[in-house]
Amino acid sequence: MTNKIKNTLLILSQLFQWMKWGLKKIRSYIIPQSLMKRFLLIILLPLILLQAVIIIFFYERHWEVIAKRLALDVVGEIQIITNVISHEPSQETLNTILLDMDKYLSLKVNWKPHQIIEENKNAQKTPYFLNKSLKTLPYPYTLQENNDRSISISIQLPNGLLTTVVPKKRYFTSTIFVFLLWLIGTAILLFGIAFLFIKNQVRSIERLSRASELMGRGHMNFTFNPSGATEVKQAGYSFIMMKDRIQKYLKERTDMLAGVSHDLRTPLTRMKLQLSMMEQDENIKDLQSDIDEMEKMLTGYLSFAKGEGKEAAEPIVLNLLVEDIVQKLKKTGQKIDLHTEQKIEILGRSADLTRAITNILTNAGRYATYAQVNLGIRNKMATIIIDDNGPGIPESKRKEVFKAFYRLENSRNKETGGVGLGMTIARDVVLSHGGDIVLKTSPLKGLRVVISLPQKFVHKK
Repeated sequence: MTNKIKNTLLILSQLFQWMKWGLKKIRSYIIPQSLMKRFLLIILLPLILLQAVIIIFFYERHWEVIAKRLALDVVGEIQIITNVISHEPSQETLNTILLDMDKYLSLKVNWKPHQIIEENKNAQKTPYFLNKSLKTLPYPYTLQENNDRSISISIQLPNGLLTTVVPKKRYFTSTIFVFLLWLIGTAILLFGIAFLFIKNQVRSIERLSRASELMGRGHMNFTFNPSGATEVKQAGYSFIMMKDRIQKYLKERTDMLAGVSHDLRTPLTRMKLQLSMMEQDENIKDLQSDIDEMEKMLTGYLSFAKGEGKEAAEPIVLNLLVEDIVQKLKKTGQKIDLHTEQKIEILGRSADLTRAITNILTNAGRYATYAQVNLGIRNKMATIIIDDNGPGIPESKRKEVFKAFYRLENSRNKETGGVGLGMTIARDVVLSHGGDIVLKTSPLKGLRVVISLPQKFVHKK
């Protein structure tokens, strides 16, 4: 019994999770994602609801009441004339009454004594309330719609046939439709005004978003003027203050590293000079080698730290840039194949990107005999895929290789291994362009490096 309860609760819990997942999916499809569309939905839904309420509870009721009253008025006037004729007035009196009906009530009445009604021409399109009101008369009748927007009502009286031509304005009012047109027209006008207002407010948020995206891609040389509502302006001014602080921090760090460079290079130069004047033996040669490596590491680190450089971002045809890098490396004897799918333009710093891609391809040439480069668009991002047939990098160490001065065991040789900044610089450059770099296993059994970069992005002031 306990197991049955547990199983039932488990099934109910699973059903609840499925329902929750389904509702989440439905909400993601129904509710728009963009702020502009959500604002418009907030305006549009109450507007549509208001229109529906007005049409159902006012238009329908009003139209029904007015149509009933008009039909009753027409039938009442016809009833009066039938009562008069049933008393058989003189021809002169009858003519006077018929003229008055036409003059004051807009009803053209034709009396034909001893005439018999021909046939029932009661059409389906005849006015419902008028037809319903005529059924209260104790006489048979027919309805006939005319081409001059009127309707003929023929009533068979005991002593003849009474035909009344009723103009449409007597049993139908167009003010309802005029009201409906005004209602819909006003709603469209209000929605248009709300759309323009919301669009103007959202535009300032979009501009702030573009500026933030540019800054995230490492482009600092752009102008941004906050606008919009007070809260959005305040966010814009806070963004400008943050941007200024970051630029100040980067400048201070670059200046500090320039001072460190000056302070460290001088003693290293003195040490190299002193060692060169000493008698050369194995110990002296080892010290000279260590100093050379220190100088190499210092130069590499300073170059990495200044990677944010002062180079301005500009439109770049990525195909030409990668092709130029590949051609230069081929001249050094490296075997590389390049495949491009289409022309791709990005906004970036060509020198930094050249250095990053060159570092990766140089690593591939150092540890592999063949490399393949594929360039295309993946998920709306410019993607560079570099595969090699080298030993690859274990999955557990793929995050470690991006750390500064980290070198794998098989790359510790001072002649071939570098100082461990190649991948660090490459990742720093890619991230500063708003992209990403990922290491995977290559179909060539070596290492696959996937570089994703945003396509050309233009900031609107």
